[in-house]
Amino acid sequence: MPFRAVAFDVDGTLYPNTSMYLHSLGLAATSPRLLLALERARLELRDHPRPEEDFHHVQARLVAERLRMTPERAFSLIEGRIYTKWYQIFRRLKLFDSLPSTIERFRERGLRLGVLSDFPIRNRLNDLGLHGPWDCAFSSEETGYLKPHPRSFELLAERLGLPAGDVLYVGNSYTYDVEGAYSIGMPCAHLTAKPRLKSKAVLSFSHYDQLSRFVLNEAAKGPATGTEGVSW
Repeated sequence: MPFRAVAFDVDGTLYPNTSMYLHSLGLAATSPRLLLALERARLELRDHPRPEEDFHHVQARLVAERLRMTPERAFSLIEGRIYTKWYQIFRRLKLFDSLPSTIERFRERGLRLGVLSDFPIRNRLNDLGLHGPWDCAFSSEETGYLKPHPRSFELLAERLGLPAGDVLYVGNSYTYDVEGAYSIGMPCAHLTAKPRLKSKAVLSFSHYDQLSRFVLNEAAKGPATGTEGVSW
């Protein structure tokens, strides 16, 4: 079996980003400066990666510098308004069509299943209706880096107990997901309506039924599949 595990990104991969943006309008209206400062802080951490044992406090310090407040205050705002209040919207988001049935098919086939997101998982999977069992579910923040840094994908393979080449990672960002996984030899399926020419993804797809057929067909073929650059 060429893929022994399938792991998923969360935001924009399990549900449409447009749905999240619509449900986030209230937060955007009440906390625009916080959101902008947080976005810029995470871009800095993404573009200039550095190993940090306490990612959340480093993030808070960068936000505090932009908002001219204490790091403690910034940490409290991020925790309360983003990681707590914003996370409540996940109870109202609708999953992509056929995603639950695709995950169930993978479970029935005996594939290990994982989740790797840039934001903390906490209760998001349950709120989305994606109850376990998951073999692993964690945030890249735990590594001190954000995607596409390879350490997040290395830890994903470690927690699944498999070589990177045996894990198919599914994500909607070419830069963060496809290139990040590719950097350690982990195949990636790219969820996109506009496949890239000469993509590093082993599959570009727009509907989860396509992913399901691809993974299960490759499982039936056995080794030496020759799956580079398939688009549906």
